[in-house]
Amino acid sequence: MPSPPFHRLLSFYSNRNPSDPTTIRLGDSLRGNLSLGLDFPVALAIAVGRHLFLRNTASWFSLNIHLPSVKTTKTLLDNVVIEDEKDYYTCAELVSEAGKRDGWAGRIDAVGLWALAADVKTGRVSGEDVVGFQRGELFERVEARRRSREQVLPFWRGGPISVTGHSWFVKKLFDVDVYRTDVKSD
Repeated sequence: MPSPPFHRLLSFYSNRNPSDPTTIRLGDSLRGNLSLGLDFPVALAIAVGRHLFLRNTASWFSLNIHLPSVKTTKTLLDNVVIEDEKDYYTCAELVSEAGKRDGWAGRIDAVGLWALAADVKTGRVSGEDVVGFQRGELFERVEARRRSREQVLPFWRGGPISVTGHSWFVKKLFDVDVYRTDVKSD
């Protein structure tokens, strides 16, 4: 039986720990967020928030997330209807559609998806990426895009102030390849 969509999204982080792919440590979340192109402070804040919200291990002092124990199974955008004939969505279109189905929480998730996955040149997110998020299969694609200097997240969407410094820092400290000059995007 395939895992639920939200668990597949989280497995992007747990797969960074080959010794225990069912547990997400704070460092795994941080490295995953950095590989998605987020600047260090943003990546750390999101990782800590995720672990405070989803932590489910027995110890008070542990922020670990045991993936099979996470009760949430669907993404908040699971109910957003994606039109087959429409290739791209603006942030406003995604927020409007998500708000109709899931209220303010859906709107926040739509803005987060848009900020992370929208093309840096057009500012639009593909219908394919929205469906990938709904299925829990998006983060690997975004990670592959962020390896290229052509797809650097703007600072106001959580990207780095200094691309070269950020790339060097996350490679040296976290062994994460992001925004390299030797990679071209598709």
